[in-house]
Amino acid sequence: MQGPREVPDEPPPFLGSWNRVYLAVLLYLCVIIFFCYGFTRALE
Repeated sequence: MQGPREVPDEPPPFLGSWNRVYLAVLLYLCVIIFFCYGFTRALE
């Protein structure tokens, strides 16, 4: 009986590393939140 096989992580198709992808997603979400906040404040 064999145990589970280790599968190495493949690099992401862009940005070179997963940490950069996570950072890009985090920054993207922060920008969206900032613009939604500004839009809400402008229409109050």
